[in-house]
Amino acid sequence: MTAPSKPTRLRNTPFVIKESSAQYERAVGSNLMQVSITGRKGKSVFLPDGRDVVEFVNCSYLGLDLHPRVIAASKSVDDEWGMNFCCARSRFSFEPQRLLEEELSELYRGRAITFPSTTTAHISLMPLLASGVLFEEGATRKACLIFDQFAHSSMQYLKPVLAAEATVESVPHNSLEDLRRQVTAARARGETAVYVADGIYSMGGLCPARELLDMAEELDFFLYVDDAHGLGIFGERGEGQFLSQIKGDVPDRVILTYSLSKGFGAYGGGLLVQGEWRERLIRSYGQVYAFSAAQTFQAVYACRAVVELHHEGAIAPLQRTLRERVALFDELMGRPLPFSPIRMVPIGDEENALKAGEELLDAGYFASVVFFPIVRRKSAQLRLCIAANHTEDDIRGVAAALRDVQAKYATVTDLEGEL
Repeated sequence: MTAPSKPTRLRNTPFVIKESSAQYERAVGSNLMQVSITGRKGKSVFLPDGRDVVEFVNCSYLGLDLHPRVIAASKSVDDEWGMNFCCARSRFSFEPQRLLEEELSELYRGRAITFPSTTTAHISLMPLLASGVLFEEGATRKACLIFDQFAHSSMQYLKPVLAAEATVESVPHNSLEDLRRQVTAARARGETAVYVADGIYSMGGLCPARELLDMAEELDFFLYVDDAHGLGIFGERGEGQFLSQIKGDVPDRVILTYSLSKGFGAYGGGLLVQGEWRERLIRSYGQVYAFSAAQTFQAVYACRAVVELHHEGAIAPLQRTLRERVALFDELMGRPLPFSPIRMVPIGDEENALKAGEELLDAGYFASVVFFPIVRRKSAQLRLCIAANHTEDDIRGVAAALRDVQAKYATVTDLEGEL
């Protein structure tokens, strides 16, 4: 009798803590992580030790979180509604939230559902996707979820849950050849494949949206894309990196999640599907949606103000400014890349990366130092989020400081192939 195969281990938290705790302690002690800033003025923030530094970590890429209309809207809570209505959405939603979802549905040409965050949208939707009930109305199919190696951790974290009902696989980052093989193998097993990817990866780089759309049509599989970093900064409607490649409505084989906090500039997250029947299933059986409360009223009113700014044409000039800032940074660093507001500066050794981050902070600039388990060992990097409300002087100053620390500490010169 053949012994049962050992199940694949999808998590090993004690090992991760053992291997990274020293770096985390160093980062926290150096004011590079878990910092409680004491104030903010535009892109400058005030550290607990009194230093005033220009931050490159805020993901509000268009600066809409500081737009006067958005701030005013967030303060316009009506006495009738109160500060919050704490009730599961399976029982009550409220009219301002319904109106926001209809406005987002119209703007992005699909059926939008809002959540307190992108992560809570994943928790509600992905188990339904793994169960096979979202492919065809009234039918259930066996699913195979194929993760890009660098898909966001908020999705990777759910693999053990998803594996209870679906086959779960992974492919190297942006490898269309490996994806084709996995999709073909899934079809041979009688499974419907779903490719799980990001529109803009949190460690830099884009997914090949047009190629993926064409391949999905050719091989008849679905695309589940987290475009949290792309919404607002791509497309005439601010529809994001992925949807900007699509004319007309959201395709039936595309399911999108997004952030209302980053480029959108307000607060919350959500998902976008094609078909009211999918929307009904998610509202009825999505775990977080069914058993948790909605966004706060303040977030809803702020989001609706951002939608108004989209319709008034206020987004396009900010998109252009953002592209100019990114282009200037790339020129100064001598490393032109496809447009993304996220730029990675490779260092390599974890200890050196922490030293580089500390010296950058001393120079007046705050960037994220990323190391294992966020990235592979000896692949530590500095991560910068560039925004439209950074000045040209901010960009020139941080680029000069980065060139200095990179020359001093870098043990690798290019990780772009991994990003």
